[in-house]
Amino acid sequence: MLTNGSAKMSYTWGGLQVVQYKDKDITPLLPLLEQEFSNWAPRKISSYMDLVITKASDTGGVLVAQNEALYYVGLVVCTLQQIKSEHFDCFTDSNSKKKGEVLNEVYDILVIENIIASSPVLQKQVFMALVEATVKIAKHLSCDYVELPKVDHESFLFVRKKYGPQIEDAKGFRSYITLSSSPNNFSPLG
Repeated sequence: MLTNGSAKMSYTWGGLQVVQYKDKDITPLLPLLEQEFSNWAPRKISSYMDLVITKASDTGGVLVAQNEALYYVGLVVCTLQQIKSEHFDCFTDSNSKKKGEVLNEVYDILVIENIIASSPVLQKQVFMALVEATVKIAKHLSCDYVELPKVDHESFLFVRKKYGPQIEDAKGFRSYITLSSSPNNFSPLG
């Protein structure tokens, strides 16, 4: 899914290489995964990653960030979702005749389900590299938005600096980056 067929995805930012992880053997990723899913048993982590990497490969995937020594320093789990505007109060047209009138639209959204960095020291750089790669893929797939955790945390400093005007915060714990490829000229969040 993340490469939409035969296109090969590779991205470099700040000395970090971001690539799609396709190997069924998640052993190299376990330190990162155990950090994120500390309450999960190893078997549950393996089942989740098997689902994301193999069974849901047409609707999701995993990107990993590697440093120059090729150590895994971060990862992101993404899913491609189509969401009807009628299911969300936040997807409204500000030009509607009736305030709050919901459009009958379907949005293609690349959702960052999990984003993990190996070290708090590297978190800003790793998150930026992973978000940049995700945005690149979302544009390639002609998505309207990238959904990610709320970017008000210090870890997303570089993301906020680069995408500030394109970032919309939804009610709750998520933010959206509006992509320039979006056919809509209005904010999805009203």
